[in-house]
Amino acid sequence: MSEQISRRNILKVGAALTAVAATSGFAGVFGLRKAFAADDDPQTILNIAATAETFAVTHYYRALQELQFSEGEKAYMTAAMESELIHLEFLNANGGKALTEEFYFPEGTFADKKMLGTVTAVAETVFVAAYLAATRRFAELSQPLLAMVASQVAVVEGQHLLFMRGLAGNSPANNIALGDPLFYNVSDAVPVISGLLDGKSEVAGIATEKTAVKYPGAEAARMVIGKSALEAPKPATDPKTFPKM
Repeated sequence: MSEQISRRNILKVGAALTAVAATSGFAGVFGLRKAFAADDDPQTILNIAATAETFAVTHYYRALQELQFSEGEKAYMTAAMESELIHLEFLNANGGKALTEEFYFPEGTFADKKMLGTVTAVAETVFVAAYLAATRRFAELSQPLLAMVASQVAVVEGQHLLFMRGLAGNSPANNIALGDPLFYNVSDAVPVISGLLDGKSEVAGIATEKTAVKYPGAEAARMVIGKSALEAPKPATDPKTFPKM
């Protein structure tokens, strides 16, 4: 099944869904119609990003519950989940609100580590591209520090992509010189991942499970994380980051 998942499938599914996303389905229900006709406003970016990060925490949490990892792999997985949680909390603190806290995973995602790595690499490719789009839009809106934060997050999502490609057995795992600019606006990513949000369409060519999985919450995630292995985050928007500005 893992061979079915590729960048080509991401784009193919996205193209097929974009035609209907602006008028029906998940995007319409959650008020994202307008985003497909014009550049994203900041609230749209924050809400979509918060949704993606809520999914990411749920995804890594479930993986840690259902699969067995080596000590090194587990250390990576918990650090990845913590970084996604930090991203989510930053977005929430700045007015972002997840559009849903329940997600439909592609069938077989947690069957084994290779499949997990393959599916997660697709998700991280989308996340990198979405944050690149956010960087572009914030720069266009003359919000350079928010643009910098978006690029800070994209860097970390790229680290996750590298690890997951390795977990899936891809060689070389570091197969790109630049992040893939799949989207011009963050909202362009919504049709690609809509199956994760409503369970009504395939994701990268794979049908989703019939039952949604709920976000475990920050407290449950931190129970699994335990003592943090991450350096203290330094968002560009923190006044202490550039005190002379």
